[in-house]
Amino acid sequence: MNNEKETISKEEAAATLKSVDLTKRDAIKSFRIPLLLITLISLSYSLIVFSWGMTEHENMWALGMYIGVAGLLIFTALYVYTFRLLGIKVNIKPMTKENVRFELVHAVIFTVILIAGRQVRLLGFEFAPHIAALIAGGYLAYLLYKYPTGEYITMDKNHD
Repeated sequence: MNNEKETISKEEAAATLKSVDLTKRDAIKSFRIPLLLITLISLSYSLIVFSWGMTEHENMWALGMYIGVAGLLIFTALYVYTFRLLGIKVNIKPMTKENVRFELVHAVIFTVILIAGRQVRLLGFEFAPHIAALIAGGYLAYLLYKYPTGEYITMDKNHD
């Protein structure tokens, strides 16, 4: 690398940024989280949703929520650590407008699923927490597989 300061043109800078962006996309596309880790994270979140839907006052389902939260924290830490070992930084806090919008939409979806599972059960449909947990776990598994770094990246249609 040359330590001399050189000025580069606008076109060269744009080409360099595009190259870095394409390299980042290729790295993310080529590596996926191990399916066991995706499964464990999704099952932990499903346990939280299911236990929340089944709790009444202070019964044993609250213990299920605590176990689910502990599992979610442990497996998420392993997820971040796995990427860290590969040199890929997982964004905990969204940096761009698209990522903020992406995160907010999914936070609302997961919140609606969590609350709906419990409220529908209280209205008389006993299997609502089961269905809510299945939907939440499946959707989280899909998101972890499709967006492994938690970042919404638009993929070019013509880029292989």
